[in-house]
Amino acid sequence: RGEGAGNFRLPELSYNPGHGEGRFLYRVLPYVYWHPTDYLDIHLEGQGYGYTGSNQYDGHVSLYQGYVEGRLPNSDLLSLKVGRQELVYGSTFILGANNYFQGLTYDAARLRFKPFDALTIDLLGGWYSHPWSDGVNGYLAGGYASYALKEGTALEAYGLVDTGSSDHHHGEHTTIWGLRGTATFGPVSLEIEPVYESGRTFNSAKGINDNIDAWGGHADMMFETEVLGRKNSFFASYAYGSGSKDAANGISSRQEFRNPGTDTSLTGDMSLIGDLSGVDAGNFHASGLQIFNLGWGIELIKDLTFSAAGRYFYANQVPDGFSRRIGLETDFTLTYALNDNLTLILGYDHFFTGKFFRDASGSDRDIDYGYAMLQFDISKAKPRLALKK
Repeated sequence: RGEGAGNFRLPELSYNPGHGEGRFLYRVLPYVYWHPTDYLDIHLEGQGYGYTGSNQYDGHVSLYQGYVEGRLPNSDLLSLKVGRQELVYGSTFILGANNYFQGLTYDAARLRFKPFDALTIDLLGGWYSHPWSDGVNGYLAGGYASYALKEGTALEAYGLVDTGSSDHHHGEHTTIWGLRGTATFGPVSLEIEPVYESGRTFNSAKGINDNIDAWGGHADMMFETEVLGRKNSFFASYAYGSGSKDAANGISSRQEFRNPGTDTSLTGDMSLIGDLSGVDAGNFHASGLQIFNLGWGIELIKDLTFSAAGRYFYANQVPDGFSRRIGLETDFTLTYALNDNLTLILGYDHFFTGKFFRDASGSDRDIDYGYAMLQFDISKAKPRLALKK
């Protein structure tokens, strides 16, 4: 991916008035699958990831995924997956794989129980794997259950304990409880996902752990139709993450909703907004976010689509005298699938900075970000030979 930005620092994904830069980013994943039987899968996948340009360089080569998955012969009742693996669930609002950058994997085990087709229960646990955790240490453990009422309609529930952090203190952990519901009514798709967080977080001012009491979630609607013979989709959503005046003032973040493992598009393509906990500008912090999304996509011709989205960000709490208006991000994307294995994506994003950035930095400059990205999959498969009787 070739990318360039104005008034923005790409390595830190942060606001920097007057600064411009460009770089080339690559992510290559050579992989091998082996399925010796119907009930045993072996997967080995490396990764080379890095970027260069504008006097910056970073690069890593290491194992990305490597696991063995076994299941009961001729049955989906029980399966076990052990090794380095991604843990991706739902719409990736809580658990995603950071696909736009270096990815995210865990050295983990996942036990899947499927008593009948509609119900799936996963029990999982593992440690953040290096170097793909971006300096985060700790473990993730819990369960995720999904019940499909019918096609396009499902109810999911999960509970997770996450100790991941880059500066861990004894006793720190976040317990995450969430529900997710999806429903489809003809051309209309709906999704809602409320989440509550508890646990303990370190308060550096007091030198002790505070009790976490935070909540967040999102509600989405998509409508698909044909206009003038072309496929169109319209999208609207609202996302909320709690915040507090104490967090904005640097005292305690215990009431600040955090979903750092998110891979959702609700926070924007530019990645200025990492999650719903808030945003920093200079030495100041806006705590907790409300996000209003509107989007539209159209299939211009076969295999060529265009999409446009607007995302307005509003803070729940800010330092005294600061505005809560974070700004408006507009994202425009053109996607051309040359074939099943080769896709070209062109994008331009513009962030109209709100008064919070002017209060925090003294600058009213907007952010520009553009990119050209090529995605490809080169693979060859050899079918397993049937055993002769």
